Amino acid sequence: MARLPTCLLRPRLGLLLCLGVVLQGLQSVNGASNLPSSRPKPLQEVRGTVEALLDDFLKHLSISEYLPANLTENPRRLSLKRDAFLDQVMGVISPSQQPLPVVLHDQTAIQKQQFIDNLVNQMTIPELALQMHLMFADNIIGVNSDNGGYDTAMQIAPTAGVGVINDWYPTNASQYNSVQQLNLDKSRLKIPIMVYGECVHGVGSFKQSMFPQAIGISASFDAALAYSVGRAIGTEARAIGIHACLAPVLDLGKETRWGRTQEAWGEDFVHTALMGAAFSSGLSKNSSWADPDAVVPVLKHFAAYGSPRSGLNAAPSMLRGLREVMQEMLVPFKAAIDLGGARGVMMSYNELDEIPASVHPVLYGALAEWGFDGFTTADDTGMAQLFTIHGVASSPADAIAQWFNAGGMINFYDFPIDLFVNSTVDLVANGTVQKSILQDHVRKILGVKYDLGLFNDPFIPDSIDFQALTVAHTPLTLDAAHKSIVLLENRDSTLPLDPAAHKIKTIALVGPFSDILNYGDYSGQWGMYPTNRSSTVRQAMIAHLKANAPSVSLVSSWGTDTWTYHGQYNIPAYLLSFGGTLGMRGTYFADTNFSKPVFTLQETPNRDWGLYPPVGLPSNNFSVVWEGELEVPVDGAPVDGWLGVAVADNCSASLFVDGVLVSHRAAIPGSTIIGNIQLGANTTRAPPGGAEFRFEAGAKHQLRLEFQAFNLFQKIQNFGSLNAEVELFWNLVDRTDAVQKAVDVARTADVVVLAVGANWNSDGENGDRATLGLSPNQTVLADAIFALGKPVVLVLQGGRPFAIPEYYSKAAAVVDAFFPGQSGGQAISDVLFGVFNPGGRVPLSVPFDVGTLPVYYNYKATSHVNNFTDEDIGSYPTYSFGYGLSYTTFTHENFNAQGRTAFSSGDTITFAVKITNTGRTAGSYVPQVYLLQRVSAVTTPVQQLVAFTRVYLAPKEQQVATMSLEVDRFLRVVNRENEWELPTGQYTFALLENSGFLASTDTNVTLTCV
Repeated sequence: MARLPTCLLRPRLGLLLCLGVVLQGLQSVNGASNLPSSRPKPLQEVRGTVEALLDDFLKHLSISEYLPANLTENPRRLSLKRDAFLDQVMGVISPSQQPLPVVLHDQTAIQKQQFIDNLVNQMTIPELALQMHLMFADNIIGVNSDNGGYDTAMQIAPTAGVGVINDWYPTNASQYNSVQQLNLDKSRLKIPIMVYGECVHGVGSFKQSMFPQAIGISASFDAALAYSVGRAIGTEARAIGIHACLAPVLDLGKETRWGRTQEAWGEDFVHTALMGAAFSSGLSKNSSWADPDAVVPVLKHFAAYGSPRSGLNAAPSMLRGLREVMQEMLVPFKAAIDLGGARGVMMSYNELDEIPASVHPVLYGALAEWGFDGFTTADDTGMAQLFTIHGVASSPADAIAQWFNAGGMINFYDFPIDLFVNSTVDLVANGTVQKSILQDHVRKILGVKYDLGLFNDPFIPDSIDFQALTVAHTPLTLDAAHKSIVLLENRDSTLPLDPAAHKIKTIALVGPFSDILNYGDYSGQWGMYPTNRSSTVRQAMIAHLKANAPSVSLVSSWGTDTWTYHGQYNIPAYLLSFGGTLGMRGTYFADTNFSKPVFTLQETPNRDWGLYPPVGLPSNNFSVVWEGELEVPVDGAPVDGWLGVAVADNCSASLFVDGVLVSHRAAIPGSTIIGNIQLGANTTRAPPGGAEFRFEAGAKHQLRLEFQAFNLFQKIQNFGSLNAEVELFWNLVDRTDAVQKAVDVARTADVVVLAVGANWNSDGENGDRATLGLSPNQTVLADAIFALGKPVVLVLQGGRPFAIPEYYSKAAAVVDAFFPGQSGGQAISDVLFGVFNPGGRVPLSVPFDVGTLPVYYNYKATSHVNNFTDEDIGSYPTYSFGYGLSYTTFTHENFNAQGRTAFSSGDTITFAVKITNTGRTAGSYVPQVYLLQRVSAVTTPVQQLVAFTRVYLAPKEQQVATMSLEVDRFLRVVNRENEWELPTGQYTFALLENSGFLASTDTNVTLTCV
């Protein structure tokens, strides 16, 4: 007889627990100690075993305590109920005759809270603590990727089970399923693991789809697009076992020197709330968390992290006070919780009003007020910083106590597991932390796991193909990139470029972003991989001209680096080929000596393999040979740059060009891959692993790259989570006079496309800037190109606004593409040639100068009573929030509130306006409704966005656009008594082209709040 699990032998659960017991016992009958794979027993034998288990369970219960009187007083009725119950169990089992998972708790017969309470009430302090400990994946997976680290990692409490795991991106279902199964086998209470994953604009595996960064999606002003992108990312994340996506970032980017501005959704709280909630809804599949293609959104960073003093990451907030936090900063978080299915909140590093956000009572009080039933989590080492940086805790134990008592739940690599668990035990023992607090925290964590369906089935079906999903989402990456692009200037209708009409024979594409991938942070190294199904600007422009204007030439030159040092730039796939197919042929060997070939792949050698061997190889110690032809994309005079290969720790690489060894790296500790953010980097040194190489126009070279991977050590959190990585790179910046060579190329053209901006090496976490111009080297290049006197189309990429008014005023046209994702090159080309009509709007006001910050649009009236004496434009931005141009024209009429003249608390106001595309080109328009300043007991902005939408219209087409405003969500204020209030009186809502101070407010409607 199988021993009944103690988690189910609890009094007062009643007969309905029998199903869970029976199915648990059935596992022993069928021998299903691992994933369901063994042959099931004959049905009659199974029925006999089930019946015996059921009788044994009933015999050990005091029936009179747990069953209604009408059953206990009637043995025959009880027998009939028993037989009917048995028939139902067999009815479930018999159709498929498949073995059942190790744990299949009865969710239909037991209320969620009863089920969770049953588990929590059995848990020891170490078991509670470990549900709130974030486990680094390689501590479990181990150096051999065989899950050999589990026992060592869990030796503090061997049967407690892993609660949450991070930095884990399996490459097939069996890798994930084996860890989940191992944890169920080892743990006493059989609680499944929940997996964290990065999902800001693509899954953190960096082997799946890469969409435009959040700031780009935000610029689309298209909530439906945000939902679609979230839906795709959520589907791809769950396909590799991620349950909790650490996204979206709902910080308001009111300080644009902050390096992580790209991850947020702009400066406005209403816009961020609506776009962020839509993205969250996509991730959660409209709160259908248990579906196999849905995840739990974990909102970050709570709160006011995106507006640090001086723009320095994690610095104290620059905000006016807690009223601004409540009225603006917290609004997007509440919207994503209410509307987007968010079930996690990540506490931020910064402090508010001299209290670290991690333990701030106002923030936890807000979550409680909202009825938030999810979990809170620290940011990476954020809880430890109470002790190490903020100085509000006297010891690690004190930091842990403050964290728990404030409302904090899951830690994030804060302290070693033994210190965390032992301190928690001691804190409960000495009364500093009540056991009930830990239990309440764990109830919420288990509640999320329950809603994710993990207690029912924690495994990934073998049928899910995450690579096929990635391919299927490629068109959406292009659609998102198209819609995120903003047209800032278009003098004399320079764009779209029409070679025939404009008599263009040669186009020059100049700049460091002309022929590279540029995804922004939370992507592969330097924001340049994955490279599959990606496109650069040059690649896409060449293809367009070949198909539509074959007589027009495109010439190109980099002219300078993306930042102030010589970088390693991945070679795009379209310039590599083998046998006429893009990419190189990689032959994978099962040993490190290139002697046991197993399979081949057509790919570019710019990749990693996570914490596992390449799929199909038995070991992390392997070798690869990539072979192919390189096409040189240089025009004009030869470029003396660099060609090379960089690798991670304990990896070896040898690069041969035309049979000659040009670069070699032995397998020694230390990576030659340049980190993303380099402070004070040398501006003349060759990129590590790079060999001096002359690139000549039209040249082709045969490449052979030999790579060996030796995985010798277990990885450490925050110090690398990849076993092996390789980067085949070049640098096409001439070592002697790069700018002059670019100028010489541009001089031959009729129009110049100048591709400049920012890369992850300047824009990203801890990539904060004191200035907002182009990098000094790019400024030199831009000045030289503009000095030619030719029409210049300025194409910007990057994660924050650029304060470059001198270039905005000189350029024939200006396009801002932000970080446009894997299809960014194609999208930019499509906009330049008119294949797609841009319609994005500025989500972050563009300052005239860094000295005018902050320049967010929803300022108070006193902010601009005076202007600076040393700037022609004064204190206003060059382009305000909501600004954007189009290749067509629009008119609007009959702006109204659909007959409404008054509103009150609980109402939703619907605005309507008829939009007409009066031009000859299909395009999109973004109507924006702003509340104008009104009389109030607390000051209000001069104008505040309250509603928007984006409509897509064919030429001459009309459409009535509607926009909704939730009154209580967006119009309430915190009054002088620090209470929420919806002030009564008149409200004037104006339809504006954008938020600029010169925008006309004449089109408006006034309603009365009663």
